[in-house]
Amino acid sequence: MSTPPRSVRSQPAGSALEGDRALAVIRRLVPSDQVEVATEHGQITAFVPVERLLTVVAALRTDPKAAYEMPVTMTCVDWPERDPRYDVLYFLRSLVYNDLVAIGVRASEETEIPSLAKLFPGMEWHERECFDLFGLRITDHPNLIRILLPEDWEGHPLRKDYVSFGEPVAFTHNLEWALSPQDRPEYLPGAVRGSVERP
Repeated sequence: MSTPPRSVRSQPAGSALEGDRALAVIRRLVPSDQVEVATEHGQITAFVPVERLLTVVAALRTDPKAAYEMPVTMTCVDWPERDPRYDVLYFLRSLVYNDLVAIGVRASEETEIPSLAKLFPGMEWHERECFDLFGLRITDHPNLIRILLPEDWEGHPLRKDYVSFGEPVAFTHNLEWALSPQDRPEYLPGAVRGSVERP
């Protein structure tokens, strides 16, 4: 992988990590030098190459020792200073073993990420949301159109380099810059704001 592995936090001896079952399956399918494993708060996150995503998720669903049959959600984290800039995360739960795992892939703006909709039909809504708000390129999706914003919307609002627009909202703590002097109310709290105190 193009980024160095993150450190793995040690857990107390004898404590089980959420996602251990998934990690055992992943290590049978993907060479260990291509899997990045991190733990946070007792839960495993396993990053796999994007070209192995479908194979890994299909195995996690069908392997009787894993049985991650319930997709919980999909999300994305933007690191604009990094290449590739996105961490795309899928959370899967095994109801049989009461286990949760996060499967991740690294992606750039050009990376083609395979849709999981054929494995988990409900995932297509999450994929549309990540496409809409981050601009991820999801391939083989049954209906990849915006889900929250109009089709003619420009840009992807959850990218950290997205330029927002609009008018500032006036509150009592920001009236000096949110409103022009002629639009400010006659009485404002706090003389430090250069306002007229209420008599």
